[in-house]
Amino acid sequence: MPNSLQNLRKEAGYRTAKDFAEAVDIPAPTYTRYEQEPAKIPIERAWIIADFLGCTIDAVVGRTPIKPSEMRGPVQRVYDALSDKNKGLLDEYLDYIQYKDGKEQARDRAQDQRRYEELVQQYSRQFYESMGSGEADFIDLVSLGDADALRARFLEFVETRLADERDREIADALDMAESVGRRNARDNGWEFEVAGERFLIRDTKPKEPLSIELACYKLSNMLSAQYEERDREVLEGITSAYDGMRRRRNAFPHALGGSFGNNRG
Repeated sequence: MPNSLQNLRKEAGYRTAKDFAEAVDIPAPTYTRYEQEPAKIPIERAWIIADFLGCTIDAVVGRTPIKPSEMRGPVQRVYDALSDKNKGLLDEYLDYIQYKDGKEQARDRAQDQRRYEELVQQYSRQFYESMGSGEADFIDLVSLGDADALRARFLEFVETRLADERDREIADALDMAESVGRRNARDNGWEFEVAGERFLIRDTKPKEPLSIELACYKLSNMLSAQYEERDREVLEGITSAYDGMRRRRNAFPHALGGSFGNNRG
């Protein structure tokens, strides 16, 4: 049965999730995940979708709207009891807080943008070094200025590198868990501490004490899901930064000379 977000998208005239994702400038795989798990949509993206569809965030994330009569909590009741003069003072202060918060969010977004652009540069160096000067098809891509094909090759390379780095992280975490990491038997389970985060692994239907091997297997699955979600966000950030640099015609350094900004596309 279609969920609320799917219904809203179709009622707005977008037959496919891909079409709507392009309209709101959200990567299609990311938007597809949003339709599958609307409650996990980040607030910034939920606002974008809600504004585009002309509805509330509650409708986007599938949350039952709260009646206005039920929304007057203690803070609202204090505000209602203020004089008009003091309400005005509080409104001015809230405007200032919103302005300050907006500036801080803009600064954070700029920092994230710089970080992702640095990752683009870092991975681009590795990408061109890995290609070498002997691959004729790669040299053709650069010399012919096929920017779209080059972009696809680069992002595929980044995704592979992220997966390799993720596998190494998980392997290191499991080695630590099996040896010097925090590993205590508790209630037919094992407690691990990985990168400062604790994981308590229990057997949901125990017939015998949970083995360390099975506990590590379960821990590996948990870390894989957690790190894959993290890396999806990183890949989205790198993709956005790459495309932004391309639109601005910035130099894109590579080992074969020239600049990415001079390519067609």
